[in-house]
This record gives sequence, structure tokens and C-alpha cells, in this order.
Amino acid sequence: MELRDYHVHLEQGPYTVEWVKKFLEEGKKRSVEEIGFSEHCYRFYQAKHLWRSDGPRGRWHEERATKDIEEYIKLVEDAKKQGFPIKLGIEVDYIPEWEDEIKYFVSFYPFDYVIGAVHWLGDFGFDNPDFMSEWESRDIYKTYIEYFEVLTNAIFSGIFDIIAHIDVIKVFGHKTEKDLSPIYQKVAKAMQKSKVCAEVSTAGLRKPVGEIYPSPDIMIQLKNYEIPLIINSDAHRPEDVGRDFDKALEYVRSFGFKNLCYFEKRKSFFYKI
Repeated sequence: MELRDYHVHLEQGPYTVEWVKKFLEEGKKRSVEEIGFSEHCYRFYQAKHLWRSDGPRGRWHEERATKDIEEYIKLVEDAKKQGFPIKLGIEVDYIPEWEDEIKYFVSFYPFDYVIGAVHWLGDFGFDNPDFMSEWESRDIYKTYIEYFEVLTNAIFSGIFDIIAHIDVIKVFGHKTEKDLSPIYQKVAKAMQKSKVCAEVSTAGLRKPVGEIYPSPDIMIQLKNYEIPLIINSDAHRPEDVGRDFDKALEYVRSFGFKNLCYFEKRKSFFYKI
């Protein structure tokens, strides 16, 4: 079976065709025949206004917005022209107060798809080790509720084609014992209405939580509402492309899913698994 991996980051190496080829070579070992590169939007100085804040969030991004998005796009587009089986994507954090600016920004470039993610609750970077100590003073259940409210707004924003690692809030192993089924149902209904694709990510297996994103309880709701899926690795280095896709395929099939989606020029298509 030929697979696709659309959540892959180039950020640990140079923007060169040689670096792109390393990801393709490693992917082929795991039957990944097409790769979608989706750099973090916050890396680009053209986008640093999308995270502006007087607090830690603004400072954190100001330090990291050092790359030129035009250089990134040119690399991927040039590699496409050379015949490499790749797609141009981007991963964008959803910040509610800058929704309009984010929408305009992503519409300005020729992406094949846009991945949406929530990594910040105000100035709390909940999945960032730099901010992990704040969990000690947090009510886990209330934090989950806040996270999924922001995620639902991201889904309804109409900005994104794919929603990444839906329950990344669990990354460090913080979990609530309270029933979140109604929240998960609300998320799935929002995805159905907004016609977005849900990411099943193997990255969680490489994180402290040691689990695929999303959880079985969320997968049940995604199946109930027939939300299209995509399996991604969130690879930040070549050797992680397609990693644990065998486990992910078994996982999605166990809930009755028979197809995965892929994208071209912001339109979705499907292939059987």
C-alpha cells in the first residue's frame, strides 16, 4: 500500500533539495510515497504578528520568527517541478484574537493544505516543556474544557483543511477522570459541519503520554459523524517519516474507517486502506 504523510517539518535542516530527499528516502522504507511538508508558521518573520502578545507567547515567537516563508515555498515548489512527490503545506496555530489575520495570511500563499493546531491557551504553551511548570497550578479538567473550546472555534473558523493532534493537551500525561464525551461529540459535529479532516498522529507514541492522538473516545465520535481521516507522523527529522504507521492503520481500521484523505490545492481526495 502506498501511504502519505502530510505533517512533516524541515526545520532541523537547511532548505535544500538534498534535505528534502532524505525525508523521501526514509519515507519509502515505510511505504510513504508522498510527503507533505508543513513547516510551523511561527518560524517565519512574515507571520510573527499572528502570535503577538505582551506576555510569554509574544516573546517566545519573536525569538523564533527568523526564516523567510518565500524561501520555504520556493524550495517545495522547485522540488515539485523536479518531479518529487511532495506537497506544500503549513501548520498554523489558532490564536482566537488574531483569527482574521490568520485567515488572510494563509490565503495569500499557494498551499496544498493548511493544518490547524492549538498550542496556546492565552500565554500558556501547554504542550511546550518551557511552560510545563504551569501545569502544577492548573485545574486539569478546566484546562481541558478551555482547550477544546478553542479547538472548536478553530474548526469553525474555516481556515484549516486538517485539524492536528486533536487531544495534544494530554501530551505530558495530564488527564482528567471526568467524562468528556459531550465535548468530543461537539468537536466531531463541528468538524462535520466545517468539512475538515481529522489527523490521526503517531507523534503521541514518541511523547511522554505514549499514545496515538486522538484517544479511542474521540475516535468513536469521529466515526459516528464520518469525519475523514489522515494519518500523519509529525516528523521533525527524516527517520520519523511514516513512523508507527502500521500501528495507526490498525488503529483506524479498528473503528471501521476504510479510507484516508489527501490534498491538492486545498481540495480533498480519498484513497482506500
